Amino acid sequence: MELFLQQIVNGLVIGSTYAVVAIGFALAFTVLRVINFAHPDTFMVGMFGGLIAGRLISDNVIVVLLGGGLGSAAVGFALERAVIRPLRGRDILMTLIGTLGVAIMLQNGAAALMSPDPVPFPAILPVKLLALDPISLSVRQLANFAICLVILGAISYYVRGTKLGRATRAVAERADVAAAFGVDVNRVSQVSIVLASLMAGFAAVSVGMLYGSAWAFVGLLYGLKSFTCMLVAGNRYFEGVMVVALALGVIEALVTGYVSSSLKDAVAFLVLIGVLFFRPNGLFGSYQT
Repeated sequence: MELFLQQIVNGLVIGSTYAVVAIGFALAFTVLRVINFAHPDTFMVGMFGGLIAGRLISDNVIVVLLGGGLGSAAVGFALERAVIRPLRGRDILMTLIGTLGVAIMLQNGAAALMSPDPVPFPAILPVKLLALDPISLSVRQLANFAICLVILGAISYYVRGTKLGRATRAVAERADVAAAFGVDVNRVSQVSIVLASLMAGFAAVSVGMLYGSAWAFVGLLYGLKSFTCMLVAGNRYFEGVMVVALALGVIEALVTGYVSSSLKDAVAFLVLIGVLFFRPNGLFGSYQT
């Protein structure tokens, strides 16, 4: 029982990060009807943004979080203006290929400028275990989970409780009707991409603090898992995406604890195939392209 509870906690920690990145995918698809394959590498840019802020300015947690978030948001802004907006409304494959090209450029650029190998992240938080019988939780795990929960709570409030969030939902339902009622579709689209990138940057910094390193190719791992979460949940309800991402983290942790760590990465794709076979639009339904 102790192992089971410990793995549940470990799974929720990693699943919360999947949820933040998956919400970024869902925002791009619901509002712009594009698959933003550069989003995972925007996450990676945030990790290095936090690292650079920690080295050059201060290793204060707030400074590092702002460095990562603002770095990712800047990349998201440029991506929306230079790639997504000119290609939006055309074949979905065009934006997919365009953002994939940006992802490759960001990966290789970071590898060339920083290192193709993992780089030590500033040791901002102590390596300390908190004994909460019958489980134990490190300070870094707790910080990662708390940051991701705050992000998820904030995006849920934004979508449900703000004027711009309601405009975002209107554009997601019918962009043409929303425009006819005075909604600035281009502004909503830009804010959605920048907001998704900002969230990814904060989450990336929390992962960097958790594992103590930053890597130019970290986006690939989190991107595949998070994209899978969005597909399995569908993109109509962000809360559904969050639930699936947390569940995936728990399943992976249980597979690691009871079967083998070498099989955990296969779980996401087995789940994807199984769910989409029976529910092609995801568990909670999807907007159509």
